[in-house]
Amino acid sequence: MPQTVGRKLPIRTWAVNGLLFALAHVLVACGPIVHRAPFPQRPDSVRPGSYIGPFDGRVEDADTNQPIADALVWCSWSFERGLGNTAVEAVRQSQTRTDADGRYRIPALIRFPQGLSTRLARFSFVVYKKGYVAYRHDRVFGQTRQRTTFAQLNNRVRVSRWSPELSHAEHLLFVGVAPPLVKESRWEVAAAVAELEGTRVLRPLTPPAAGPSSAPAKTGARLDASVLLSSDDVRAVTGYTGAFTEGRLAGRRTDSYDTFHLRATDRPERYDVAIRVWRLSDDDLRAKYEEVLNKLPDSKQTDQIADRSFTVQQGEILGIGFMDRARSALVLLTCGKGQCTDVKHLFDLARKVERRLGRLPRLRSREEPPALPATPEEDED
Repeated sequence: MPQTVGRKLPIRTWAVNGLLFALAHVLVACGPIVHRAPFPQRPDSVRPGSYIGPFDGRVEDADTNQPIADALVWCSWSFERGLGNTAVEAVRQSQTRTDADGRYRIPALIRFPQGLSTRLARFSFVVYKKGYVAYRHDRVFGQTRQRTTFAQLNNRVRVSRWSPELSHAEHLLFVGVAPPLVKESRWEVAAAVAELEGTRVLRPLTPPAAGPSSAPAKTGARLDASVLLSSDDVRAVTGYTGAFTEGRLAGRRTDSYDTFHLRATDRPERYDVAIRVWRLSDDDLRAKYEEVLNKLPDSKQTDQIADRSFTVQQGEILGIGFMDRARSALVLLTCGKGQCTDVKHLFDLARKVERRLGRLPRLRSREEPPALPATPEEDED
């Protein structure tokens, strides 16, 4: 017969009850579920980082690579509980400011909500400095794709200066509504309200209507503006080391009008370069030049390139337009101040484009007979 203690309960029963009590205590006090982070621990490592932290790095001006002091660095962890019908369990926040060298450090999270079904639902990391575009660990402002350069430790935060063509309303949505961020971004509210009410209109440097003022002359081949400038040309002139995505600007492409757009990867519009080119006969060419000149406010006649030329600036976008009558071409070249940090860069790019106008298809005079129609076999190709 087994030995008994106290109320003559078997020792085995006491052991089982004690084990169950200890297990229940552990389960109740169980920390939250935290999934594997998609970002690395360090920029040069394949070891995954941790949502829990700590986090450290340096905040820099994207144009000058100089450190940015007194920038707000804010971190948030949102926990939820439940299976199926979930509810917010707790939110933890931590914030700091960069020192004189642009350095920041967010300590590791140590206070966790308890519960079997509790899990980390959302993690946010934001860097905000007045006069700059905010930085988020997961997204790039103005772009749909995710950020892929964030790291837990030794992170390099490169922020771009604010450009007038950017939307304050969209920027505030991007930043979020956490109280510390709302306080920092309060200066943007008036401009955002003006945008939503229509009293502040964003004015990026956009082209006039693509079509000429009269019927275009017939051309011998499809106009292609991409032959006038390349991404390597831009890098050679401006010293830019980033990547570009090549494409065309919005709008209709015609036989007498084409565009070419070098969009800087992970950068705002002030790092982009774009070309708009018209091919027209002499009278139409001069009329289009006057139209473009008059539709761009504050443009200044310079006549430094080709037969006639002008410069213009709208916000952080620089522009130069020029007309080459010998080649029946009108060009409007735009370059953001982040890319063309010196107006000399703009002129150097314009001269490269001017020298390559001969690559465009020959403009046929109105008296020339049109090309023979394609055969059925050619139509099929």
